[in-house]
Amino acid sequence: MKNKSLLLNSLAVAFGGFIGGTLRAVMMMLFHSNHFPWETIIVNLSGTFISALLVILLGKLTKLKQITADFVMVGILGAYTTYSTALVDISQLSILPALGYIGISIVGGVTVVLISRVIGHKLVASW
Repeated sequence: MKNKSLLLNSLAVAFGGFIGGTLRAVMMMLFHSNHFPWETIIVNLSGTFISALLVILLGKLTKLKQITADFVMVGILGAYTTYSTALVDISQLSILPALGYIGISIVGGVTVVLISRVIGHKLVASW
């Protein structure tokens, strides 16, 4: 039974990864810039926002099964956002743009988490 559960969770993550990776590829094409890697920042910040919002909404409103949580959080959002692409982008920039990228990513990430928490709590309270 444990092997079946492991297989199902792995398949859920893989399918979610396919969806998240596809969404990420589309976003990377839509927001591509030759001068600064805005596309990676947009993908990572939007993924952070969605992830933090879902933690609040799903945690407060539903009893989410582990396989569903793995599908969404690990599969879709894990493949959608990426730390490694951010590091490659940073390594290819000169020092000042690289520092700007890091600053935008950190400050932006904290900001979108705080905003999504407020929105999530307000949505939960209204339901």
